[in-house]
Order: sequence, then structure tokens, then C-alpha cells
Amino acid sequence: MQKVNCFTLRCFSYIIVDKKQGRSKFFSERELVLTMSIGNQISAIRNEQQLTQEQFGELFHVTRQTVSNWENEKSYPDLQILIAMSNQFNVSLDTLLKGDSKMVEAIDKERVLGKIKHEKSLVGFFTSAGTGLVASCFLSSASTIRTVVMIVGFAMIGIGWYKRAKSDKEVFKYMEEHRQE
Repeated sequence: MQKVNCFTLRCFSYIIVDKKQGRSKFFSERELVLTMSIGNQISAIRNEQQLTQEQFGELFHVTRQTVSNWENEKSYPDLQILIAMSNQFNVSLDTLLKGDSKMVEAIDKERVLGKIKHEKSLVGFFTSAGTGLVASCFLSSASTIRTVVMIVGFAMIGIGWYKRAKSDKEVFKYMEEHRQE
């Protein structure tokens, strides 16, 4: 089904109209959750509450265009906004998320990318700081402190390399898992 209009009938059943084929079908709430994307759910909630896109956006501090993008599935609301929608309209997060596997994948991908960026910054910190410590030791005279600082510097470089190898392994594993899907 392409673009659909949704009408709530006392929260027990729904009618989905396929504009392209001009057919209607009745769905139970459970069936609807399994077939409805997050964009259609947002549109249905907004229409049920008789809100314009602008009014709906004001509730969540976003623009009308953002709401339109959600409804047309050009982008997705972040988890904090989904939680706010859940609270505002008394709809479970389970209901909002289960019907849209694309959105769940996008959130999962964002989470993984955030984890990768975090690991990359840790790797950069350890290798850069370690290199700085070791380099500074070459300019100082021989002493016990210099030796300790060099050992700490080399340890930090080693930790950075270890974390990079571990991170790369996780990235390759993630890519392999998602390439097969």
C-alpha cells in the first residue's frame, strides 16, 4: 500500500483506504500495529486529535515541515520525541515502534554509529596523549620520572591500538551481519 488515510473507530478497529487501488480494509488494532509505519501512525494520531501538522509540531517543539517529513517517512522522530508522543497520547512505545522495521533499523544504525564515534574519540585520545608524553620525554634529561612517563606514554599508545583493533572488529562484524539481510 502506498499513502493511506486512517480513521479511528472507537479505538477498536480501523479502516485503511488504499488511494492507489481505491480499496478499503478493516483492521483490528493488533493487525494495524503490525502493518502501519511510524509515519502513518503519527498521521493517524494527529488526525484523531484533530491537530494540524503545525499544532502537532508545537507540542514537540518541531516545525510543521518536520512533522510532514515524519509522516512521509523522509525522517524519523528521535527516541525522546517518541517517548513524549507516547506520554502525550497514551500510546505505548511498543505500539509505535513495532510496526515500522525501517525506523527501528535507522535507530539501531544511529546507536551503532554513535558508539563507533565514541570509540574513535577514545582511540584518538589514548594514542595522541601517549604520543605526546613519549615525544616530550625525548626533550628532557634522563631521570626516573622520564622513564615512568615514557612507560605510561607507551602504555597509552598500546591501549589506543588495542581499542582501535577491537572497534574495527566490531564494525566489521556489524557490517557482515547487515550485509546478509
